[in-house]
Amino acid sequence: MGSLLIHIGYNKTGSTWLQEALFPRKDLGFLSFLELEDRERIYRSLVRQHPLTFDGVDILGYYNEKISLAENSGLLPVFSNERFSGDPHSAGYDTKEIADKLYQLFPDSRVVIVVREQQSMLLSTYRQYVRAGGPRSLRGYFHPPERGSRRVPMFDPEYFEYDHLVAYYQALFGKENVLVLPYEWLRIKPLDYVQKLLQFCDIKIDSQVLQALPFQQKVNRGYGRLTLSWKRQYNRFFLDNGLNPGAIWDLPYSFERKLVRIWSRLDDLLPKSWQQSAARKMKRYIAQQTKGKYAESNRRLEVLTGLSLRELDYELPHID
Repeated sequence: MGSLLIHIGYNKTGSTWLQEALFPRKDLGFLSFLELEDRERIYRSLVRQHPLTFDGVDILGYYNEKISLAENSGLLPVFSNERFSGDPHSAGYDTKEIADKLYQLFPDSRVVIVVREQQSMLLSTYRQYVRAGGPRSLRGYFHPPERGSRRVPMFDPEYFEYDHLVAYYQALFGKENVLVLPYEWLRIKPLDYVQKLLQFCDIKIDSQVLQALPFQQKVNRGYGRLTLSWKRQYNRFFLDNGLNPGAIWDLPYSFERKLVRIWSRLDDLLPKSWQQSAARKMKRYIAQQTKGKYAESNRRLEVLTGLSLRELDYELPHID
């Protein structure tokens, strides 16, 4: 086993399932650092701390002891935080800084990166943006205001050209120490997905144990059409946060949750065809905005990883 497994996301690629159903399982050979104190320390040191003041002494001292305890127990310690791959709503401006910090602290680690077909990823990311407090329409999300754009990083679809991040992690940690998995495998052949991950970690588990994993467990149910629309308008006026600074009033989160529950119940009463038509409209817009954009990046990703992405409906250059 390597000294540490680092799972960096991306966002919207089944990270919650890994963090709840797989990495906490000591019987599968993992010891996951997902307690609140662990997550806060990781975030403060590796994400929030300014790169010019970062030295890593605090977090390294804290985790070296934990890593040693895990290894003495025959377990593989795991850091899992999708924020390590950057934040999509700010174009992943700090992905390189975070990678450099991780390598400075844990150079002998193995790294897992999960990717997702870009059009599906963009739709899910936009919905998450609204859920987290974003007020802009899908069109506005794709086209952030240019005035003042040099001051604050905002969304850029280039963030989902995965090959750049994969290549950088391979250069830091070594190609053999970086595993790239398609999120689609978790959906269509989850057993193979988990076996590939365990093989990468040098963990051997009986197949019956793996088959008993809660592959059907669904987390983070998405918003319906009505909830998405009303939540976006609510954000504009009543939710003041990093995605939407300057709302007129900042109402309590408990009030927001009550409203979302009510809207979700109403969504459940609406015809599925009405919900599906809204999703199709958003998908068409995303397809128009990204046509041809990711083909070369995905081709490079195939070269870097050996994955066959065409069969998973990733955009790739046309074959003559």
